[in-house]
Amino acid sequence: MKKLTFIIALIATTLSGYSQNNNNVDAPAPIEQSKFSIGFKGGYGHSTIMPFTHATFCPSWDAGIAAVYAPAVHWGVEVDALYSEEGVNYKYRNSGDEAYHTKQIYLDYIRVPVKAVYFFRAYDKDFRPKIAVGPSMGFLVNEVGSRGAASFDLGATGLVGFNYRIAKAVWINVDAVYYQGFLDTYDNKSSNELNSNMRLDAGINVGF
Repeated sequence: MKKLTFIIALIATTLSGYSQNNNNVDAPAPIEQSKFSIGFKGGYGHSTIMPFTHATFCPSWDAGIAAVYAPAVHWGVEVDALYSEEGVNYKYRNSGDEAYHTKQIYLDYIRVPVKAVYFFRAYDKDFRPKIAVGPSMGFLVNEVGSRGAASFDLGATGLVGFNYRIAKAVWINVDAVYYQGFLDTYDNKSSNELNSNMRLDAGINVGF
């Protein structure tokens, strides 16, 4: 009986000590927010020039650098510098022709979108949806298939996407992006023709 009592007391003492040690373990430190991050991004999609009739799918892509400054948990500003290939593919028919012809116009810009970004969920969450909107400036660097495109373009960009953390302060970004131009694409035409495109962008940013 004494041996049984001693064994029970020993087990109780051991379990008590184990419980106290576990209660003294510090909680993991919160993830420190990176207020600034920079990285690379690229995307692919469709572009057009409105209101071209009989427009068809026109491959469009962009690639460049993305920088984000987020002083608050949910709010930030993103500035990109992108090489953007835009334009339009469309069908037309000359007077007297029965068949349609295909015309391709490519306009290449250096694009600088500046967007206000709202991040959903707290910073310690790996998956963070986001929305963003802001102006986008375009500087024409190449024109193929047309003449007289304006050297400067201005419009608005909006996106819906998410950031996913794969390591400390390293994020994968995926965005569905829409751009709508506000300025006439061609200076030498009386009608207003506006750039427009939609893409799926992806990239990676590293925070500091």
